[in-house]
Amino acid sequence: MKVELARGTSGYRAPSAAVVAAIILVALGLTVAWLGTSHEGPVVCPFRAVTGLPCPTCGLMRTTGALLHGRVGEAVLTNPFDALFLIVVVPVGIVLWSLNLAFGLAVRISPSRTERAFFWWAVAAVVAANWVYVLITQL
Repeated sequence: MKVELARGTSGYRAPSAAVVAAIILVALGLTVAWLGTSHEGPVVCPFRAVTGLPCPTCGLMRTTGALLHGRVGEAVLTNPFDALFLIVVVPVGIVLWSLNLAFGLAVRISPSRTERAFFWWAVAAVVAANWVYVLITQL
């Protein structure tokens, strides 16, 4: 697998309305997560509303709320995949996006076909294992 830091790449382009909408949605989500992390309230997950079962990311708002209040253990126990995503992937993505916008730097990863297939199978296995955990703990 080839990994390199490339220069001279253009910044990520997004329509202004999309950026504003994303900022509003993230702010709203963080506000809801900060204010209320209980199990009470209406079911807003379409998957759960239709099937009655929690989806693989069920508990994302409670996980986010727990992290915002500094309760990392509770966040991990609520949904390990969501917690990993919020603790690792989101900050790394923000750093990489900031480097691209500020300095025109981008990380280029060129995996082989086998490495790409392994990655997606590993992601599928992690999501499936997380879903089993969620089903066991939230039913």
